[in-house]
Amino acid sequence: MRFRSVVFTTLLAACGGDTGGSSGASPTEDHPLAADFEEVYRIGGIEAEGWDAFTEIADLGFDERGHLYIWDETGSSTRIMAVDGAAALVAEFGRMGDGPGELREVGHMVARPEGGAVVFDGGHRAYLLFGADGSFERAIRFADSDIQTAPAQTVRHGREGAALFLTRGATARFSQGEASVSSGDRTLYRVSLDEGEEAATVPFLEGWEPRPERQVTTEAEDPSAMVGMLRDAYVYFSPSMVFDVLPGGGVAYSDSSAYEIKIRTASAPPRVVGRPLHPQPVTEQLRERAQARALEDFDSSAEEQFSASGLGDDVPEAIREQMAAMMEGMAAGVRDMVENASFMPEVPLVRDLRTTWEGAIWVERWGSDPLAQIDLAAGGPDGRIQEGEEAPEGWIDVLAPGGEYVGTFTLAETPMPRAFGPGGLVAFVETDDFGVPTIIVKRLPSAVR
Repeated sequence: MRFRSVVFTTLLAACGGDTGGSSGASPTEDHPLAADFEEVYRIGGIEAEGWDAFTEIADLGFDERGHLYIWDETGSSTRIMAVDGAAALVAEFGRMGDGPGELREVGHMVARPEGGAVVFDGGHRAYLLFGADGSFERAIRFADSDIQTAPAQTVRHGREGAALFLTRGATARFSQGEASVSSGDRTLYRVSLDEGEEAATVPFLEGWEPRPERQVTTEAEDPSAMVGMLRDAYVYFSPSMVFDVLPGGGVAYSDSSAYEIKIRTASAPPRVVGRPLHPQPVTEQLRERAQARALEDFDSSAEEQFSASGLGDDVPEAIREQMAAMMEGMAAGVRDMVENASFMPEVPLVRDLRTTWEGAIWVERWGSDPLAQIDLAAGGPDGRIQEGEEAPEGWIDVLAPGGEYVGTFTLAETPMPRAFGPGGLVAFVETDDFGVPTIIVKRLPSAVR
């Protein structure tokens, strides 16, 4: 649990997950793999002074030629760049503004397989499509039914065709004296980007969830009551809904505490692959330790998270007092949620999942200490582990396209790549002591592609 991010997104994460056994016949002992990947190039870093002087890498993605698309978030502006296989700048686009092809409120950037990028722009309420040379092609409006739903959380572009796959997160909205909070869902959606002026978000599959999506609306003057009404939407040791796309238009995903990787395609029956690894039961002793860790983390950050002291001097005293009371009530409600949240019966095994362009599945497993799932202070944005950072215990299993177990990397040797590309290309982001990012592109050996 981590309270240093947006509190509602963190606390109202979707819960659930069945805990059946794995269907594979793979060995229970890990087969070690060496992460001696060939380095292709690196760009950025503290000495960069030109276009590659990055601030914060928000998204990365490869096209079928191996060109890397980079979304660099600089706070007051956004830059999107395309880099070829020799680390040369091919295009730079994404100027902020209200005109055609200009950006207002970027949520995600994904590379298009044929070249170019799709930008999620909440300000324009549209998907903005750019070509391989950075030229603006067209905008596809969000469907009306999508405007009021939660923003995309994880987004992938299909390996072929013009389609996106995405999941949604929790939301919190304040309007006209009322607060509305949604706990999110466990649905994987598909968005077609074929010719048309509007693109609807259509359910592709439903991930397993023990409770239905919940939405609560209450008066904003009582935020503690609002948090309390959604108390049972937060559950300790909830498994993540993680996925990535496969060749042929399908996806691989994990939605449970078990080591079960589910594969869904349009042309074949669903199937399950994995290893015979079994989740640890949540004992009473583990409950006490997890709750103590969560409360310690909350208490250490509550003053910063729920403080109204950051308001400017020009804010009237009455509003300052009102905000302070609201923050105090919200902090009390969150602490009550931490103390009284329920537990899943088992500790999840799968932390993340990515796929190669050839169809191999990389499955990141949590380490042996279950409390690492309570304190996510280690790792980069959204819990990602950065290359060059001291990694927590954990592993990455590689499953062949057919589901057979190939071997295991340790997180101490390599983090999960931020992007996979054709021909075994992968991209990592390394951040130095000053927070300056460097992008490192490497090539995987054929055995793990």
